[in-house]
Amino acid sequence: MDPMPRTLEDHLRDRRARIASWLEQHTEAETATAVCERWIVDLLARDLTLYSRQDLGSLPADLSLVDRLSAEKLDGLSAALAWQIEDAEGKEPDEAPLIGHVLAAASGHAYAIHGPGKLDWIGHFVASIDGASWEDFADAAAQVLGRNPDVQEAFVDFLATIVTKANDAPDTVTEIPPRRASMASIAEQFARAGSFEEVWEADQWPILFRSSDAFEILRRADADRFVTMIDQLPHPTLVKQCLSSKALLTSPHDALILLRLANTAFDAEGRWQRSGMAAILLLQSASEQLLSPRGDEVETEDLSKGIAQFRNAVGGVLDILFARADGVELAWHWLENLLRQTPRVPPAGRSGPRKQMINRIGILAHALSSRMTPRRAQDAWIRETKPLERQIRAVAVLSVAAFTTTVADLDVGSIAKGLLKGDGFELTRANDLIQLPGAPLRTIPGDVLARLPGAAAWFTSTWSALRFERERAWRANRHSSGNPAEIMGLWGLGAVESLVMNAEAQPGDAAGMWLAVERAFREARLVEPRLGRDFWSQAVARLFWWWPQVFTAIQDHADNSGAGSSVPTALGRALVPYAEISGDFMAVTVTLQQAGLPILVLDEAVHHAGHNLLPMIRLFVATARHLNDRRAWNPDWVAALGRIEAEIAGDRQSADLPARTGRSEI
Repeated sequence: MDPMPRTLEDHLRDRRARIASWLEQHTEAETATAVCERWIVDLLARDLTLYSRQDLGSLPADLSLVDRLSAEKLDGLSAALAWQIEDAEGKEPDEAPLIGHVLAAASGHAYAIHGPGKLDWIGHFVASIDGASWEDFADAAAQVLGRNPDVQEAFVDFLATIVTKANDAPDTVTEIPPRRASMASIAEQFARAGSFEEVWEADQWPILFRSSDAFEILRRADADRFVTMIDQLPHPTLVKQCLSSKALLTSPHDALILLRLANTAFDAEGRWQRSGMAAILLLQSASEQLLSPRGDEVETEDLSKGIAQFRNAVGGVLDILFARADGVELAWHWLENLLRQTPRVPPAGRSGPRKQMINRIGILAHALSSRMTPRRAQDAWIRETKPLERQIRAVAVLSVAAFTTTVADLDVGSIAKGLLKGDGFELTRANDLIQLPGAPLRTIPGDVLARLPGAAAWFTSTWSALRFERERAWRANRHSSGNPAEIMGLWGLGAVESLVMNAEAQPGDAAGMWLAVERAFREARLVEPRLGRDFWSQAVARLFWWWPQVFTAIQDHADNSGAGSSVPTALGRALVPYAEISGDFMAVTVTLQQAGLPILVLDEAVHHAGHNLLPMIRLFVATARHLNDRRAWNPDWVAALGRIEAEIAGDRQSADLPARTGRSEI
């Protein structure tokens, strides 16, 4: 055993190993357990209640557990218990985990046999002796329930009275912070207007259900009865707490067993049922566990292994989900909530780039969509929700249409065009959707478009076909919502990203899509209503972030074969429509530098566009308003622009180059 455990997990592992080794010495363990069981019976006979380990010191002398252990020549255990009662300082005695386990096991046996009505306090008391021993207490109680059907029936009857109280007088079994609505009013409101989303987001209510530990013991003894009983509770927060034990949250296998056993959450017509809250919450918990990053996702080999492991874990959950009668309807709601989430992005290190990440939401959405079938009346399903939520349902419909394996020969291009022409949903959080790595409302439509035959041609023709809808939107001056031009622009960025990241895609496919999206953006900047640093400003900058990855390899190949033009010349042609002294062009400049383009190449490209980058930057810095106000400008962006200026000036001075000529010369 490690004398100095490095982490809490090390400590708990060593603790379990020591207890297991000691239990093999049956005589001492059995003697200690018998002493503790007789002591608990004597406490019951005198109707005594202990709330914490400090209460042990106030017991009559004949009820001293320390003395009883010592009388049986269990001096090590006796001394360890005395050390815990007195809150003594110094190194924990080696026997402390042993007496904690023995007392927990004996208490668990008594709790099951005598009933929680008499010993409702004993679980908390055990935890006050040794916080890690509550699991031993619960396991011991569950073992007794599993071995003795009569005891289990009595235990279930007790829990049934708790369920009845929760429905008839919920304030008697819960605790709510002061100045909050009563539990009765919360339960009444849920019964009147509850929804799937309220169940999925059950954690929002600060409610404590006092009997959740007792239900956890039943789960360990009889999972089927447990999951049936908790669905009779009147509010999802109570159900959620019954499903939030540490043992269950760390055991995906046990959670999936419960998901298989849980009541149906939707009827045959797709209507949500209040008696199916457990299934929804178990699915939500499984989703949270799948999307939680595990380990250090840095090395490519480890990342590939992590992706494979993640796909296997997803497959196990989906097997259980789609074996349920309501699996498809649950899957649609799960997909909708997946698309609503923000990816967890690893932080950028001080000494290196941002860590690589597994696109968990994207992989899960693809796998989920592949087993789903298109909805009936999907346009009506999109329109029935709030305008700001329709973008999520539209992407869900598109994802299932593109990736499903249950229906063949769907015209995905026509479905995507129909969603855009419908003009029924609004684009929100544009900055996050453009910039955030793995944002599902960008990457999933992008993956769909990238799979279309002739994706670039589809994008160009659809952009033209949406002329009426785009014109109607900008005439209505809806520059930030319900604009099919912005929605299609976001999807186009996702398609470029998908083609660049797909190792199996042809380089020319990414280049063709980039050019198609750039032509659309160029037109949009001329006709769409504009605001400073608006959607189009951010979108153009993000598009140019991909330019080095899309075109550098192509230009290098052209140079080697003696055909085409150099990288600066090609980039210069792309920059011509944007090269001006403005925030938009400065954003493009910074983005290209952050994407890895050498500053000398950038400087040369701007020269080929007919401008001089150094005086352009200096004039922008001199004339831009509030450039030093972090509320108006991103300070990291401003600092990057300053570094570009300094490096260009330094390179020119060291090379003794004449100032470049161009229309921006001052």
